[in-house]
Amino acid sequence: MASVSKRQKELILRALTEPAFRKMLATNPKQALDKKRITPTIKKEIGIVLAIVKGIDAQIAALADQLLCANGGPCGIA
Repeated sequence: MASVSKRQKELILRALTEPAFRKMLATNPKQALDKKRITPTIKKEIGIVLAIVKGIDAQIAALADQLLCANGGPCGIA
């Protein structure tokens, strides 16, 4: 994967810590980024940021499942 820019890191951190911002970035990027126009480059950047955030969420969920199952925990109990 290509390296992540400083701006992308800032957007990722904000999207991870502010659910309202993440939702707005996905649904209304102009408002989220306070831009009049979203260029193809910015649109691509938003896609990368949202994909990274989704991947981090998936890793956290998997980690939580692994922790619950460690040492004979309540694995598989809903």
